Amino acid sequence: MTRTRIAALAGALAVATILTGAGWLGYQQWAATPIETESLTTYDPDDPAEVSQTADDVFTATVLGAEDHRRIDGFDWDVYPVRVDTTHKGTVRGDLQVAVENSSTELKAGHSYVFATFSFADPHGMHGQVTETTPQPATEQTVRTWHRATSH
Repeated sequence: MTRTRIAALAGALAVATILTGAGWLGYQQWAATPIETESLTTYDPDDPAEVSQTADDVFTATVLGAEDHRRIDGFDWDVYPVRVDTTHKGTVRGDLQVAVENSSTELKAGHSYVFATFSFADPHGMHGQVTETTPQPATEQTVRTWHRATSH
């Protein structure tokens, strides 16, 4: 073979390799499933009106003691004994237990919070903080905001 033919063949081989690689990368971009992060909720967890529509109960309560760690329905929860001070939505009264997603927040005994909860089927009587939300410290403004949110 002559040098010209060898150079032409090498050039053609290089171009074919580049085109094959570019084609493969393009195919992977086209065929790849896009990765999206979405919330598992159908409400805005930062909007009290939307959260209160989802919640079974919304109430202001005082934390009575330290949390207990429990596994409920396959998830880890921090469970707090609380005394209901004011019910904004629902029929909860008196002392009950509220489960908060593990490590989402630490509630302090003797402090009051606004809770937006659902009822667990098992264990009976246990209330769980609505997914992706945390109990809010019961300041005058927070209580007023949640009360208005449940009045609609």
